[in-house]
Amino acid sequence: MKRIKMLLLVIVLMACTLGLVGLKIFKDKTTNEVETYLIEERGYNPNDINEVYTQIGKAPLVSTTIIFDDDRSSRYFYRKENGKIYQYSRAPVQGVDDGTKQYRHIEE
Repeated sequence: MKRIKMLLLVIVLMACTLGLVGLKIFKDKTTNEVETYLIEERGYNPNDINEVYTQIGKAPLVSTTIIFDDDRSSRYFYRKENGKIYQYSRAPVQGVDDGTKQYRHIEE
């Protein structure tokens, strides 16, 4: 009985570990795809990007946040849908957008 419990525990831990590793790989892949899009299709230099990270939220929404080096007070949100990457929103790094903020990297 003790051996079965130990085996079950090992299986559960391995499943959790594999899930976390898979999630990390997925987030890293998405981050790289958005960076590649910005560099190759939008013409940005890698030095233009100050910060980039991918998060998984509700609905499920996978969103990559970009903070450009020349506009560190703004966040730009990108997502991939049907094989296409696009900017779907933007917001200040701190606070809320009151409609007066000027964004330098808006995509239409």
